[in-house]
Amino acid sequence: MLELSVLKLLGLPVGSSEGYSLDGPVEIEGLIVKSELKGKCELMHIHEGVNVQFSNITISLAFNCEKCLEQFSTEISIDTASRQILLEAPADTDDRNDIFLINSNDQTIDLIEPLRQEIILHFPSIPVCSTSCKGICAFCGGEKNKKACNCKEIKVPENKPLSALKDLFKD
Repeated sequence: MLELSVLKLLGLPVGSSEGYSLDGPVEIEGLIVKSELKGKCELMHIHEGVNVQFSNITISLAFNCEKCLEQFSTEISIDTASRQILLEAPADTDDRNDIFLINSNDQTIDLIEPLRQEIILHFPSIPVCSTSCKGICAFCGGEKNKKACNCKEIKVPENKPLSALKDLFKD
């Protein structure tokens, strides 16, 4: 857990802020974390609660390559991101999962879920171990990065349903 107390900050005037360093080990549900989380966050007292500004966040995560299915690690970097953590939930909201609340019992905030969501937004669109990954052979299932296989590629005839139209315009 990455919990911070905001009791002192909420007692200060609106616009007051506090800075924190986020250097250390962290466990994030659903992600395979391979390095410590590094970065900074600044908490600012706003009318509705606290604005959290993350900056220079880096963390290394494990992914499975989309081509060869081998696990590899890659670093996720977040230059800047901002989330609001509210004192109470608004009456009209489209998505309750996008609302983060201050724990009213002890005036703390848990930064893990906002960080998890922001990290997921920065995932690679197609995770591959390297740009030169050859993947898996579609015929024998062997990994082409480790050894070449002798499978022959089957030529699939091109499907061009409108190709007959070019004969109409030959004149």
